[in-house]
Amino acid sequence: MELQELITRGRFMFSKAPARLRVFGLVNGRRSAKAIAMEARRQLTNTLRDLQALRDVGLIELKRDGTGKSVKKDGSFVYEKAPVARHVPMSYFQRPARLKKEPGATPSRKPRALPNAKPIPMPTEQQVLDICRQGEDQAYEFKAQGADASKLAKEVAAFLNTRSGGVILYGVDDTGRIVGTDLARQRLDQPLQNAVRNSISPAAHIQLRSLKVMGTEILVIIVPPWNRKDVYFYEGRAYVRKGTNAFPAKPEEIRKLHRGEYLT
Repeated sequence: MELQELITRGRFMFSKAPARLRVFGLVNGRRSAKAIAMEARRQLTNTLRDLQALRDVGLIELKRDGTGKSVKKDGSFVYEKAPVARHVPMSYFQRPARLKKEPGATPSRKPRALPNAKPIPMPTEQQVLDICRQGEDQAYEFKAQGADASKLAKEVAAFLNTRSGGVILYGVDDTGRIVGTDLARQRLDQPLQNAVRNSISPAAHIQLRSLKVMGTEILVIIVPPWNRKDVYFYEGRAYVRKGTNAFPAKPEEIRKLHRGEYLT
């Protein structure tokens, strides 16, 4: 990575994020993630999220020993700055101060902001039948009976990074056949909410509702659209929805998300 590219990435990552800049400053190849969290006086989960974000854009990397294995201290990984970043003064990652406009100068126009996407509404019985006939797509995912809550949480995380969010129909198999739910809404709600809370960061809020379709009950998980501020990670890794699947986000896709840009 060239120096200018690294500085540009750093300025973007640390813009209005002094706590993340503090975490970056504490990375020295000797401190573990736990030690960094303690010295920065931040929660470990928040520190881990920042470290992962810095790693995704190439500012830091895991420290490795002579055999190539990741170094740990007290059960926590040790990080070091990327080679190009090690000799860059911290001040280089601060954006230059804006110059004051001269009196009478013509104000520059602000770029037109893209409108935020509207959430997908709760589908009606007829809409579910139409969705099942058309099959899964960017906005709709089918899950048959017995789907594990952790797998559902992974799909949720991918939808959270997607412009329109998404809907998971639990009780519909991959072919679009309505097989019905094997769990009452209350029985799925707790493990699903726990999986979302424990594996996705930052915190996310979803809805779980029940719906009868042709006399058969299914459960509908409604995921809100991406808020254009947060990048959501599932078990420390960002996922995005592409077509009918959830894929690990590429570094350039994570950079776009951090800039508030939609991927699709």
